[in-house]
Amino acid sequence: MNLHSSLSRRSLLRSLGYSATAAAALITMSACSSGTAAQKAAAQSSATQSTAALKPFTIGLTYTPNIQFAPFYLAAHKGYYQMPSGQAELRHHGAQEGLFDALIAGTEDLVVAGADEATVARSNGADLVIVGGYYQTYPVVIIVDEESPIHSLTDLRGKTVGIPGHYGENYYGLTLALQTAGLTPEDLTIEEIGWTQAAALIGGKVDAIVGFVNNDAVMLNHADHPVRTLTVAPEVPLIGASLITTPKVLTERAEDLQHVVKASALGMDSFVDDPAGAVQACVSYVPDLADAEQAAVAQQVAIATAHLIRPSSDSVIGSVNSEHVGHMLDFLASHELLGEQGVTVEQISKPVDLN
Repeated sequence: MNLHSSLSRRSLLRSLGYSATAAAALITMSACSSGTAAQKAAAQSSATQSTAALKPFTIGLTYTPNIQFAPFYLAAHKGYYQMPSGQAELRHHGAQEGLFDALIAGTEDLVVAGADEATVARSNGADLVIVGGYYQTYPVVIIVDEESPIHSLTDLRGKTVGIPGHYGENYYGLTLALQTAGLTPEDLTIEEIGWTQAAALIGGKVDAIVGFVNNDAVMLNHADHPVRTLTVAPEVPLIGASLITTPKVLTERAEDLQHVVKASALGMDSFVDDPAGAVQACVSYVPDLADAEQAAVAQQVAIATAHLIRPSSDSVIGSVNSEHVGHMLDFLASHELLGEQGVTVEQISKPVDLN
């Protein structure tokens, strides 16, 4: 939201101590002076820039505080987000808030979310662009009990697989897994179980679940329920957690955006160098980490997350690969996962230069 739109010149004068009458008189005299139009335009431009600078740059993190967001907590903790316009702020979404609602409404300026989810949203009318990378490896896997007879994706035939719903990264990942195995949705039972994957697998309600390698799989193993994971494809065309913004922010807050994306990449770099050590540095952001058992789980989640951020020594932390974006678009289109509005690589991908 542009704060200047709700701050008229009259209300600004009042805030400086002028009476309503004096304010009206001053506006009238100003309108009669020479070069009024140019002066008024310059004043409005200056006021807009000044007011925009007062609005904190806000980074949206989905739902509850979690060690998976440690790179962003570290960037804030180390002061990387400090810039002339002020310190960028971190904001966790409300439980009932849509993934991109706050970004589109202007409450947030950047959000950490799946690039594939942003692409699907854009094809359905949401004006979004990918400006930075986070996970360089797709996090979605098929999770089965350690003693399960399912040892490959083709073994899913005739089995029941639990997913949160027919949407989002879990669903896209399952769609890819079926393609890899040469299966169709009719070859198995796909059961919508909400966000109860772990309980459903432990309780034997499903034979497999679709989850995140750095979350669901870690939690199950820590709960003394050993599991195995199956990758959804040898080469995954989908792109997971990334840095998403809007063309409006890209245009109106270009310098702030560039700074924040670079600062986030620095936070990622600090995190992958010592993911276990990052747990202690993030206690103020994730209060549960003060508990020794929670901290132990968080260390395992952190290590798994670090591998997604830098899967190999030559991975460019924070980067977005346009060729990979193209493969993602092709996959989503071929499986009719995109909406009615066409999306091109150039429209959806505008990565910030990290140099």
